[in-house]
Amino acid sequence: MKAFHVCAQIDDDLYDYLEFLERTQYVKNKNEILEKALILYKKLSAHDWLPDIYRMGESRVVIIERGMLLDLFDSLKEQEIYKAGSMTALKRKVLKPELKSINLTKDANWRLVTDELQNMGWGSFKRNGAEIRVENAAVPAQYLKGYLETMFKVGLGEQLTDVKDHIIFKVTEPK
Repeated sequence: MKAFHVCAQIDDDLYDYLEFLERTQYVKNKNEILEKALILYKKLSAHDWLPDIYRMGESRVVIIERGMLLDLFDSLKEQEIYKAGSMTALKRKVLKPELKSINLTKDANWRLVTDELQNMGWGSFKRNGAEIRVENAAVPAQYLKGYLETMFKVGLGEQLTDVKDHIIFKVTEPK
């Protein structure tokens, strides 16, 4: 990989913030945080943002407090939450042309979906054989279950765990 040197002029407040991140060892150095910021800027298509409208391709970026989002889900029954996740997956399959040509019943292709969800802030997704581990999910387990079962056309059993904000789904059978 070819590396380039970039010089940027920033104000004192921002420089002090970078110094703080480096001093507290949140980052190794200022270069690391600037590189991460630019990668995030690119990933979120921030160059395409308009005042008060944040987009990521055809998607909108909506920043909402987690508690507010969970309040919305609390007003629904588990069955309705599952159905909402399933409907979202069906619409996603139809509206996203690149998903139409991919066989998501092949578990080798599942990463395309879980990486996209992770990139959009739905949580951290890891696959271990027949298990899908989700950490810090932005939505309830039933919503994810409906979404993933519909996307992958498999049954998922939820394994109970004592770890907070940790969901484990185990593939049970094809649907």
